[in-house]
Amino acid sequence: MKQDNLKAARQLQQEVEKKRWFDRKIKKDAVLHLRVESDILDQIKAEAAAREMSVSDLVRCYLVERFSATDLNDGSPGFLLATTAFTDVVTLQDSRCAVCDKSLPRGENAQLACGPPPPARLVCDNCYANIQSQLEEQHEFSQGDE
Repeated sequence: MKQDNLKAARQLQQEVEKKRWFDRKIKKDAVLHLRVESDILDQIKAEAAAREMSVSDLVRCYLVERFSATDLNDGSPGFLLATTAFTDVVTLQDSRCAVCDKSLPRGENAQLACGPPPPARLVCDNCYANIQSQLEEQHEFSQGDE
């Protein structure tokens, strides 16, 4: 019974992610050809299959996320546009904050920015606090306009 519920939850999550991904697609105006080692290609194909995406969509998503304007007008990193939630995590391996590039050693508390592709990002507690205060200021400002 639990296995069926887990399968249904995963399927629902994938459908939601697909819908959001297709809604975000924009017209592409250039083609990029590249060569990679076969083991890297195997990893890319496995990741694409796990996300039920095409290889080109997965690679495009990573490239857009990496090379598009990394900061929004207010200085926030661009990946926050796709972030739908944060969750408390403890790092299992040395990592870096996606906002300030601070080192997050194994066992450190951090926040995981979750949402549809691009993949989730780790955010240190200081950057998370700054993001939250910016959101609260925006909320107070928008309520003042009413």
